[in-house]
Amino acid sequence: MSPFERLLVALVHGDVRFFTVGGVACAMAGHVRATDDVDILIERNPENIARLARVLSAWGEGAGGVLTVADLPDEPGALRILEEFSLDVFVRLAGLSYADLAASASSQPVSADATPVPFLGPEGLIRVKDGSLRERDQDDVRALREILRDRQP
Repeated sequence: MSPFERLLVALVHGDVRFFTVGGVACAMAGHVRATDDVDILIERNPENIARLARVLSAWGEGAGGVLTVADLPDEPGALRILEEFSLDVFVRLAGLSYADLAASASSQPVSADATPVPFLGPEGLIRVKDGSLRERDQDDVRALREILRDRQP
């Protein structure tokens, strides 16, 4: 398993309510591109953040093990945790929460052990990336729209 896969599988086994967003989610949705970090959107509540902290306490040096709700305010922006690679934790993307985007999420195995990992699907990714000024996000939106067009009968 890759380091990305190990962390994502650990989050699933730790019952963290999340889904991947960003480059990993794009790849899972069918648009494979290079990425050097993992972005996740989590459900923001004390119990879920405690589960996230438990998983992160065993990841790398365990710096994420001290997370609390206060570290993840209900506002845009990410909390970046630097260990083997960067993990960006969001509670809102483009103003939208986990609950707002949950209907656009799906899951699929990312490793040999067949653990299904949740990810934001093409429709949700387009929704959160469409207004971005980043060229990479706009490239993602174009590719994801093409994937959706190809899926239509």
